[in-house]
Amino acid sequence: MRDFDRIMAEHECAKLLVRYAYAVNANDIDAFVALFTENAVWQRPRVAPLIGHMQIRAFMETQPRERVIRHVNGGCLVNVEDDHNASAFSQTTAYETLGSPALPAPLNGPAMIVEYHDRMVKQQDRWLIHRRETTISMVSPTVPPR
Repeated sequence: MRDFDRIMAEHECAKLLVRYAYAVNANDIDAFVALFTENAVWQRPRVAPLIGHMQIRAFMETQPRERVIRHVNGGCLVNVEDDHNASAFSQTTAYETLGSPALPAPLNGPAMIVEYHDRMVKQQDRWLIHRRETTISMVSPTVPPR
């Protein structure tokens, strides 16, 4: 793989992770689901993995609509393995205020800090998440479990 192609792939994978945060923040379920391959696996803490678009969509549809949520991405390290496969490690600080989607929302401090380990694949000239392992590394004591 040429250096330019590797750099472009790293950039596209990093943008994919930003689009993930943007879709969650906007509660755009269609855009969110479209970031995953058809048979993607999303492993969240302490629950069975979500497999495929239907399960990922069903989970997202259970999330509160009357809230402001923001995923503030931190570091992101992408490793491009070849033209169609990559992995990534990233961190996000999540803020959430329940009760109203109105801005500006009250800021109570971060709800949690999350780490992601991703497998990404390129399909039809587009990088997608094929497997996402989610680890909550820190959580506010005021956040109810979901």
